[in-house]
Amino acid sequence: MKETVKVTDKRLEALGEELEAKCKELEARTKEIEELRAQALRLQADFENVKKRMLKEQAEFQESANGDLLRELLEIYDDFERGLSHTPVVKEEMDVHPELVEGRTFSDFRTGVEMIGKRFGDFLKSYGVVPMEAAGQLFDPAKHEAVAHEATDAVPESTVLAELRRGYLMNGRVLRHAVVKVAVKPEKKDD
Repeated sequence: MKETVKVTDKRLEALGEELEAKCKELEARTKEIEELRAQALRLQADFENVKKRMLKEQAEFQESANGDLLRELLEIYDDFERGLSHTPVVKEEMDVHPELVEGRTFSDFRTGVEMIGKRFGDFLKSYGVVPMEAAGQLFDPAKHEAVAHEATDAVPESTVLAELRRGYLMNGRVLRHAVVKVAVKPEKKDD
């Protein structure tokens, strides 16, 4: 029986040492898990900070781009106001305020408006915006919005007969669809 107790004591001692080793291993793994959890939380916080910074930078860029766009539009608006200041006068104005009429002709007004149109067109082109041709083309739903149809044999079916509002491309992509009237085949009349 003494031998059984010795064996059992040795067995208990071995189990105790094994248990102690497993406890140390468990502590090490727990510490490693806590470190990984802390690292994951730091990475998540870093990600959130980068995300916030990117959104802020994107908003600042958009504001800056809008500012550039608006500054250029304001120059065109100034030209428009100058053009309007050359509006042709009517007879009633000439009779009431002759001092305001001097030198204002329809030709000056037209020249001013044409100048504004040219500057605005140049401005749009500088941003890659160009008008698209619609009249005479085959209807393309990717470029055109049909709002009217006309029965005719003069052109093939689905041909754009008239452009009601001009469409625009920006860098080759549709910015605004052209609003068009499209040809359809006339209904055949029964005799």
